[in-house]
Amino acid sequence: MGSRGKGRAMPEGEAIDLLRRSQVGRLAMSLGDRPYVVPLHFVYDDGRIYFHCARKGKKMEYIMGNPNVCFEVDELLGLRPGKGPCDWGTRYRSAIAYGRARVLLEESEKVEALNKLLEKYAGRGCKIHEAPEDVAVVEIEIEGITGKRNFD
Repeated sequence: MGSRGKGRAMPEGEAIDLLRRSQVGRLAMSLGDRPYVVPLHFVYDDGRIYFHCARKGKKMEYIMGNPNVCFEVDELLGLRPGKGPCDWGTRYRSAIAYGRARVLLEESEKVEALNKLLEKYAGRGCKIHEAPEDVAVVEIEIEGITGKRNFD
């Protein structure tokens, strides 16, 4: 690609804003030599990403085996037509957060995170006071975030 990717870095604040606004993110994990990526609903809050899932299953197996994860969000802004087939481009924003995942064990932490998810997706009128027993809540503490954009 040569120099085509240069100059597309996005400031960290803009990457965080994209993370905050995005409705779907992709969680990337690995266990041994087996990578796994899964789309999910999430909420970003103060340097952390929260999501919920079943207490047992592939996500939990991977998180328990290797808590190092990355999380990706993106926004397709449109295509940029070119003269030839290799001259086309994409207008986009994307952000990748790197961190460590941990399953929340304290009831108060789980309820707080689930209420943040409910507020994001269902609005302020929806709130819970105790976490369902069959739900795991995972927190990713972000250790670094990068972003790219192309508006040209």
